[in-house]
Amino acid sequence: MTLRRPVLHLALSLGVALSCGAVAPAAGPNGLSTPDYRIETSETHWNFNTGDFTMPHRVRFFRPGTDAVGDQANGNSKQGTVTLIGSVVVHDSGNASEAGDAAYHGSGPATLTCDKLEIDSKAKLYTATGNVHFSQGARTGISDRAVLNRANGSLHLEGNVHLSENGSTLSADSVDYNLNTKDADVHGNPAAMTQPANRPAPPPSAPPSQKPKPKPKPSPTRKP
Repeated sequence: MTLRRPVLHLALSLGVALSCGAVAPAAGPNGLSTPDYRIETSETHWNFNTGDFTMPHRVRFFRPGTDAVGDQANGNSKQGTVTLIGSVVVHDSGNASEAGDAAYHGSGPATLTCDKLEIDSKAKLYTATGNVHFSQGARTGISDRAVLNRANGSLHLEGNVHLSENGSTLSADSVDYNLNTKDADVHGNPAAMTQPANRPAPPPSAPPSQKPKPKPKPSPTRKP
């Protein structure tokens, strides 16, 4: 089914969080760096001929508006690819330079966690796999895999997809979302969507009842 629903604004925000890639890195003494971003780690193996690199220890990824960590990383500087592996956590301010156009900009701070994040900066392709979890304010989302193609503005979520925003929920096997047209194709067996019920406003509370003041007890009379 094809949907235009407020709950699917979450898909747009998830796309922003995945957009943390940049251009091909260059070698540095303790990682890799470019004018656009840097990766810090304690050990880097880099081949100047092929461009292949590996970082076997904890890594930190920085760029304007975005920072990420992972247990290790690998990639190819000539191909412009980076893969963060193990306990990946991405924090996005919502104003990263990758979010420069109207479809991606100004969605607010967000956090993405997953087991692996693959970044192909030349193809503008970002793939998060394994225990993908996203949160941004009242919005949350989970799936087994999330793929953002920023070149054509498409986001694909698959495997135990569950999106939630302000009481609205969507559960499905997969969701394909177009960030430009805001159309979504939802597939499931079955797919389920819920909306919060409109609860009537409670009646105005009655003023507290005033209890009558107790009458003073008569003073005892004295015998002559």
